Amino acid sequence: MKCQWGLLFVGVAIAQAASLERNVGSGRAAQVHLPKISTVATNASQAIDRRLASFSFELSFLPTFAGNKSHPNVLTRELMKRLEERTGVGPDVRPGGISVDSSVFDPHAPALVLDESPTGGIYKSTFGPAFFDFLDVFPKSTRVLWSVNLGNNTIGFAQAGIKAAIKYIGWDRLFAFELGNEADHYAGGSRPSGWSSADYTAQFIGWTSFLTRNLSLPHHIFLAGGFAEDPTSAAPMTTVSIIKDGVDTTGVIKLFAQHTYQYSTCDPARNAIATLAHLVNHRNITAYLDLWKPQIAAAHKAGKEFIVASDLEYSSVSCSGKQNVTDTFGQALWLADTILYGGTINIARMHLHQGATLVFQSSQQANSPGFSWYDLWYPVESDRYGAARASPSFVAYLLVTEAVGRSGLARFSLIDVPEHPDLAVYAIWDPAVRKTGIARLAVLNVAVRNETTSGEDAAGMAVTLDLSPYVQKGKQATAKRMQAPGLDSKDSTRVTWAGQSYANGTAAGEEVVEKLKDGKITVEGSEGVLVFFA
Repeated sequence: MKCQWGLLFVGVAIAQAASLERNVGSGRAAQVHLPKISTVATNASQAIDRRLASFSFELSFLPTFAGNKSHPNVLTRELMKRLEERTGVGPDVRPGGISVDSSVFDPHAPALVLDESPTGGIYKSTFGPAFFDFLDVFPKSTRVLWSVNLGNNTIGFAQAGIKAAIKYIGWDRLFAFELGNEADHYAGGSRPSGWSSADYTAQFIGWTSFLTRNLSLPHHIFLAGGFAEDPTSAAPMTTVSIIKDGVDTTGVIKLFAQHTYQYSTCDPARNAIATLAHLVNHRNITAYLDLWKPQIAAAHKAGKEFIVASDLEYSSVSCSGKQNVTDTFGQALWLADTILYGGTINIARMHLHQGATLVFQSSQQANSPGFSWYDLWYPVESDRYGAARASPSFVAYLLVTEAVGRSGLARFSLIDVPEHPDLAVYAIWDPAVRKTGIARLAVLNVAVRNETTSGEDAAGMAVTLDLSPYVQKGKQATAKRMQAPGLDSKDSTRVTWAGQSYANGTAAGEEVVEKLKDGKITVEGSEGVLVFFA
């Protein structure tokens, strides 16, 4: 599915490794001089949605993450509160994923009944009215992107699912409806081998017209797309192709979406290159997301938002992540860089997928059943992961939500520093905080500093930035750090945001907000910093 991408960019990672070797051993932080940053956001992104960092949950595992009405999952509830505190709104939530296309609503069924194979494969997900109670664990300000069954090719299932969502979720929280999951993978399975972009478009128009008429749906309520394949010339369908095929001719589309998984453990070839060195690589991240620029432009030309995971999903490594890669602090750096860059290229929201290994994803996949290695938190105790807890990557969502802020007016821009390829710098303008000049600056140093890296080598990876030109006269610039003992750290009690860890969903330890001396700040390898200009 994404083997060509991964193999193509191994060379980039090797080149970056060479640049790291030149810094290692110098024993001193490199002095970094940033290009002049404009006082106004002339070449920046659109206004950033406060829900930029959102979530997708595998429908069949949402009950595990949410808990039930009388016993909500406290860890999930607390983690969502931490995000809402920073932006003023809860993240969008999409119950979706591959199990949507085996889902059926039954008004007489209990919350959820799974028909499973002996190895844990899910053949069918039957849900009843109580299923919607699982959404109560999320903040009241959380909007819901509701997915219904398209893969089964029975429109009655989709109609029943939408009708139930309207009744039990209500229009105050419903944001959009999605038909199916990764329809570009239907060919040769639930659809004929020749299933094409034009075929998807025809069915989408037919179904949405029928559902709109029979359920009296408002205009502009459906999400179109949600495809799995990277939008290269080999992709069977993309946002560009379905727009050309006429998908946006009936007034039902609210937004377009596609999925992103940069690496994979679905087969041995891709599993071999799904490494921390390849994953935590700023040039790999930006080059990969740049593939979506034509899709974003096409959606905007049609007057619609484009999302990665809005009614769709994304993460780093498909087929449920990879042990010792996506369950480390490295995933936090990958997330922060991916989401911030996604914002700069006008992806409206990014929904990080949460769930567990689905054994029907691939006959060659590396993972056995259990929570996905890329999950932002493990919602209940399990044999594989032990106690319920936030993963080391959760702190990335704290950095991102504070970078986004509460105003809904922030705009992002990537500041290129070509002589330091391991450095990702994002300028943030926010007129609600500062009318002229940058309000915040996010700095990610993705140089690979592991727990076993020597002190001398670690010192050679550090960079010092002089930000004094951006500090207002008479004002004090401050900073918060996203830190861990190393890129390979897996203990979330030792991974911190502003000096505090969040393993149980609440802040442990004293908050550390640094004051910049003479406008300068040093950023270690495998560390992120958010600077605030008052």
